[in-house]
Amino acid sequence: MASKISDPPRPLPTATTRTPAAKAPQPSETNKVKTPDLKWNKDCFEPGNAQPLPLPKPPVSLPLPLPKPPSQLPTDPKPLPLPQLPTDPKPLPTDPKPLPLPQLPTDPKPLPTDPKPLPLPQLPTDPKPLPTDPKPLPLPQLPTDPKPLPTDPQLPTDPKPLPTDPKPLPLPEPGPVEPTPEPKPEPSITDSDPMTHIAYLASDELQGRDSPSAGLDAASAYVQAHVEKYGLVGPNSNNAENPFQQKFDVFSFVGKPETSATGDAREHDHAAHKEFGHQLFQEGFYLEDGMPRETLEMLNKKYESTMKAEGQPLAPARSGDLRSVEELRALATASGQAVNTMALLPGTGPHKDEVIVVMAHLDHVGTDRRGNVHNGADDNASGSAVLMAAVPELAEAQKRGELDRSILFIWTGAEEKGLVGSQYFVDHPIPGLSTEQISGVVNVDMVGRWDDQRLSVVDTDRRGQANYFRDVVDQANAQLADPFDRINRDINVYRDRQDGAVFGRKGEDVLFLFEGLSNPKGGGDLIPEYHEPEDDIDLILRDNGGEKPRRVKDLMVNVIELAANRTTAKE
Repeated sequence: MASKISDPPRPLPTATTRTPAAKAPQPSETNKVKTPDLKWNKDCFEPGNAQPLPLPKPPVSLPLPLPKPPSQLPTDPKPLPLPQLPTDPKPLPTDPKPLPLPQLPTDPKPLPTDPKPLPLPQLPTDPKPLPTDPKPLPLPQLPTDPKPLPTDPQLPTDPKPLPTDPKPLPLPEPGPVEPTPEPKPEPSITDSDPMTHIAYLASDELQGRDSPSAGLDAASAYVQAHVEKYGLVGPNSNNAENPFQQKFDVFSFVGKPETSATGDAREHDHAAHKEFGHQLFQEGFYLEDGMPRETLEMLNKKYESTMKAEGQPLAPARSGDLRSVEELRALATASGQAVNTMALLPGTGPHKDEVIVVMAHLDHVGTDRRGNVHNGADDNASGSAVLMAAVPELAEAQKRGELDRSILFIWTGAEEKGLVGSQYFVDHPIPGLSTEQISGVVNVDMVGRWDDQRLSVVDTDRRGQANYFRDVVDQANAQLADPFDRINRDINVYRDRQDGAVFGRKGEDVLFLFEGLSNPKGGGDLIPEYHEPEDDIDLILRDNGGEKPRRVKDLMVNVIELAANRTTAKE
């Protein structure tokens, strides 16, 4: 061993043989000096990775200093431990002094000190330095982002300047297409909840929805906007101006316009009611040239009975036994124009030309002479709201192809005058929707009060025989998650005192849904607030929290779907 130490030429080969043996992977890495340069920077804190990197460059510099090793050996007092390294492999990692020697030439820091070579390797390896130059950034962004191509280069940098233009802003704002600016139902309640619509229809804003009145017109506009929202169509082609409406003039034989407490001219107050409903033309009627003869006969009898009750002489007919429309118009008092509101949900099956009529009267009695508003929350904002709340669900059923027959919704006017709107509809059928196409009628009136476990129905014809709706109601109730405990069928006395009666006289099957009597088991007295200013929504909330109208709506949807898809005996 001493001879080997004294012999200078041998330590050099031993050093060369030692270095490749201990650091064989480094020569391969010398070919990758520039590429793993960055990788070494990442791993600079690991001792294992620090040693392979400094060794690759010493062999490159070794051929040049080969003749000078003897001069370097005496100048550097520390090469003595170099021959001791092969005898003890451990001093290599443990001796901190030999490590800094190779690191000096291979120190990656002097390399990055030259700013020019650093960006050259970083450009291909790191795509991010490219966008650091502000000038090349827009060039790559143009192909990568398709949006800046069609637009101004300034616009993609900030997409918000587009809506900052005040002109396009008003365009998206009306986009939700609210039904009308006037009705403002609570936004927290959905369209499928009857209480949403009761809250508006029974508000003081509509002033009791008399027929005719601006309040009834506003209610009609509210209903129309709602049905249009769900894709229903206006079926009345006779009214090109608005096929969702059917307008008619209202007359009466009793009294003249009077001045109310507010100083407005108005017709006489509605008569006090001790029992539910009205007989046909009880307090008003319509007059129109070409009206059916049987309706004209009813009006002649109405005129005679009214004059007799008031002790007034009769005006004889000019010719024949009937007074003409012109003669009756001269004897009557006109009060204005009322409206029926209607919407059609077309069927999708083989019986789509047949219709199920679903109706409720939209009007009430307005205000009294003292200026008190009769909001009519139960009578009949409740029934009208139930129809409206059923529209979204039935529209979805139609989209799924689950309605064979069509559904015709009618919100009648002037029911409180004596079933005037419903009689006008029957006398003036919509083209394509005459009584021959009707295959059932469902009328809903006063379904807001009392508890939510009972309901009264009329499901019989004028002879008292049950029609097909009896089985339909029982099936529909059984389909409910919580069926009604009691379906009372003892109110046949009211069969002819509701809008469905005019269809019953035409031979149609009619179902009347109603709940205004005090006896839970059926019958009893009317609610004390009937036709009084106290008929407000708070009493519905007090009685059942709004659950009664909601449950009636669920039952009615089931009834309509069953009736629209039923199979007749002929089939």
